[in-house]
Amino acid sequence: MKEKEKSTEFDNKIERWFSARNLTIVGAIVFASLLIPVLYLTFVNRASGDDYGYGIYTRVAWMGTHSLIEVGKAMWGTIKQYFYSWQGTWFSIALFTLQPEVFSDHAYVIVAPFMLAIWIGSTFYLFRQILERKFGMDKWNRLLITIVFLLISIQFVPSTKSAIFWYNGCAHYMIPFTMCQVTTVWLMKYGESYRKRDILGSFLFMTLLGGANYQAALLVLIAAFYVGIASWFYQKDKRIILLILPVMTELAGLIISMKAPGNKVRAGEEFGFYVAKGMETIILSFSYGIRDFGTYAKERPLVFVGLFLLFLFLLLAFCTQKKVKTIEHPIWLILMLYCVYSAMQAPAIYAGVEVSRGVLNTNFQVFMLTSSGILLIVADKLAVKLKSKWGESAGKRLCARILLPGICICMFLTLALRSNIKDSASYVCLTYITSGQAADYKEQMDLQTKLLEDESVEDVVLPFINDVQGPLMHMPVTDDPDAWTNKVTREFYGKNSVVAMDRPEWMELYGERR
Repeated sequence: MKEKEKSTEFDNKIERWFSARNLTIVGAIVFASLLIPVLYLTFVNRASGDDYGYGIYTRVAWMGTHSLIEVGKAMWGTIKQYFYSWQGTWFSIALFTLQPEVFSDHAYVIVAPFMLAIWIGSTFYLFRQILERKFGMDKWNRLLITIVFLLISIQFVPSTKSAIFWYNGCAHYMIPFTMCQVTTVWLMKYGESYRKRDILGSFLFMTLLGGANYQAALLVLIAAFYVGIASWFYQKDKRIILLILPVMTELAGLIISMKAPGNKVRAGEEFGFYVAKGMETIILSFSYGIRDFGTYAKERPLVFVGLFLLFLFLLLAFCTQKKVKTIEHPIWLILMLYCVYSAMQAPAIYAGVEVSRGVLNTNFQVFMLTSSGILLIVADKLAVKLKSKWGESAGKRLCARILLPGICICMFLTLALRSNIKDSASYVCLTYITSGQAADYKEQMDLQTKLLEDESVEDVVLPFINDVQGPLMHMPVTDDPDAWTNKVTREFYGKNSVVAMDRPEWMELYGERR
């Protein structure tokens, strides 16, 4: 009897220590702390390369008139130019033209905070819809799960450049991805209550996503299809047919994007849609999805440690909540999630060209979402069995017998795989800062901007800057005045020529004139 009382007392203590509230507070502190070195670099981050190229006309318009109408005209001119000469993703190009340094040489500081804000905000929005409104989770469990998910996603995203720091890469991949998350929520809400504002929001975002990267366009189309099928299956309400409107406008925008003459300039004359190639792409997408899973396991094993921890917290949430809503057709849902994950491989496979790091980011982000969805389904089913076995004490027993040992296992695995921590965003940023490279880069870029802004000099000579800048994107000006980076930098700042030379030689010739 005394042993049973001691066991119950131990269970009660563990339950108090490992309550969702306490775990959320600890998780929030860790999450915020790890973002400090990332956000510190926002004061070092600067525009480069493509940022200049796409912002030439809008900068001229803004500096000359300070009129948003003129900026809009310049934006349209840039879209037309690249539509015929390079790529058809008209919405992405529109975003490119608005890179912050178009309006001020000091405005690039907003890029990292803005990208993190929309990434974090859209994820909280999506998880609130799914975890709270669909599954009835309380605030603390929902917050805990979302924080852990974001912690893994941000720290181990393949490229922090294209996810956080480089405006051009973020505009093409991160902004559309966050729009997909928000649109998915609106689609789900419309499938439940059929409110006009949800269909209007979906209409606007899906139309714009037709001109963004192909992965985002495909992702939101799949979300609309799934929501439409689920809503019709459960409610049989004809109003769900209205989803055809945003789907059609997105497809129209996507066709315009794919038919752009510039695509053949970039991808070759054979670029186009072929049924046989499309079928082959679908088949290959599933195998490539498995390939990427293996790559993540090999190169980012801590991601799976984090997913295991996420599963434990999902199990805790389901075991401690009073209302139980069992997921129907779990096998079908898991297969559907795997199809979503695999579908993200299709655009790159079909194009048959080397992909950018932004594509890898989207693959990873969708992997995280679909993996978490699968873990949620498994946790829900396991929680039902534990509750039937342990009854009302399921939450207490889970904390002492599963959660505590599970957290200990995660800590041990993190220690064993500590070399993988070096690949995390915070570690890379912190190393870049503490090594002195960040301060050195900031000093060099301040000098470069000062030289380029000097209205008395038309032919600018810059000292070389190393293009290896840790987590930041930098496309250096070279010693060839006709090189692409030199050209767009020259046109962005309105100079006759821009070249670079070795820093010691530059210091000897121009150092005293700074």
